[in-house]
Amino acid sequence: MRQNKDKNLKQNRKLKNEDIPSKTPRKRKQQKKSKHRFLKFIISILILTLIAAFSFLGFKSYVFKTLAREMFNNTPSTIFDTNKNMISQIGTQRNRENVKFSDIPEQLVNAYVSIEDQRFYTHHGVDIKRTGAAILSYVVKKGSSSFGGSTITQQLVKNLTGDDSNSISRKVKEWFYAVTLDTSFSKEEILEAYLNIIYTGPNIYGVQEAAHYYFNTDISSLSLAKCAFLAGINNAPNSYNPFSNTDKTEKINKRTKTVLKKMLELNYISQTEYDTAISEVDGGFEFNKGEIANNSSITSYHTDALINEIISDLANRKNISHDFATNYFYLSGSSIYSTQNSEIQKIVENESKNKKYILKSSNNEDTSQAAIVIIDHFTRICYWLYWWIR
Repeated sequence: MRQNKDKNLKQNRKLKNEDIPSKTPRKRKQQKKSKHRFLKFIISILILTLIAAFSFLGFKSYVFKTLAREMFNNTPSTIFDTNKNMISQIGTQRNRENVKFSDIPEQLVNAYVSIEDQRFYTHHGVDIKRTGAAILSYVVKKGSSSFGGSTITQQLVKNLTGDDSNSISRKVKEWFYAVTLDTSFSKEEILEAYLNIIYTGPNIYGVQEAAHYYFNTDISSLSLAKCAFLAGINNAPNSYNPFSNTDKTEKINKRTKTVLKKMLELNYISQTEYDTAISEVDGGFEFNKGEIANNSSITSYHTDALINEIISDLANRKNISHDFATNYFYLSGSSIYSTQNSEIQKIVENESKNKKYILKSSNNEDTSQAAIVIIDHFTRICYWLYWWIR
């Protein structure tokens, strides 16, 4: 009996062991299917993430390209009243005069390219070699490096956005926007916008206005040495101002010669042209200060409030900074139609000057302010009738 039991147990174990191989392939198939499903899920998530990322970047690129194209106008924006009469302009504080790229002297363009961005015509908005050197310098000096890696295109981005912070995120945005500009506009369009928009002196923007301010002439009349001077002061215009109280001759001459030497090194000028320009620098520049208009203007509280509102609205709608939105209205030449009725506004302002509204403060100064709300009752009644009839 005992032997029979042991025999039966052995047979059962044998049968169980024989069953295992037949089940293993099925389990392996199921495991493979599970792995495939999980892999497909991960790949799908990655693809969706990439699509979302590229869509977001594409949208940001489109918005920036559209705003930049309008800002290349470099014209103040105008505010109109209900009768389309001009109330005020945003951006008239800047002294500027646009000039077409074809009218800018070749030597002036070459001077800026030489000293600011010698590989301008070969890179795509960001100079990888220069940027890499700047990053390396930043790392080695633990964030204290002043080494500049910005191309002309990147400088234009900074002028458009108004963002000159020193954060890494700002720099990454600048790279992205620079590539966007380079792929959306020609090199000539970028240079034209850059040379018309850059800050060149006290409340002065653009090379045309700079030529007028420093030499009282048109840019077409600038010599090679004067072109080199204008390009040289680009890094800090006010510190090279020849009309300041301190003598800047030595500093100006040294910087101008640096630009000329770079132009010679890059074969933009010949040795003869270089020697002639150096002689002019050593002989002393004939600076002749041109007359610059003071375009500051006083606007009403209504206009001030309107300007703040439209800037905030644009910043929110386009998801851009307040400075970027402000620059947009300074440069885009937009038309803004307000709800102001200038005839009523004039009556109200004249009435507010009446002495009976002026209250003396404790220090006996006229510090009172006035506000008024005007409602057109006929319009209000028509509005309610319209809704009642509906």
